Amino acid sequence: MINIKVNNTFHKIQPNSTVQMVLTTLAIPVNGIAVAINQDIITNTDWDKKILIDGDQILIITATQGG
Repeated sequence: MINIKVNNTFHKIQPNSTVQMVLTTLAIPVNGIAVAINQDIITNTDWDKKILIDGDQILIITATQGG
């Protein structure tokens, strides 16, 4: 297992997990979100390719409607 941090909460995940796998495992809706790993934006087309490593810090931002 490796340790990652998602929005300031620690999680243990399987080695070689992708961003997409983590979003699915944590039941995070993927519509209208942006994902950054260690302050680098990861485009949604790369979520299934980006392998997470021990200590990665993931920030998930949800778009909201404002007025």
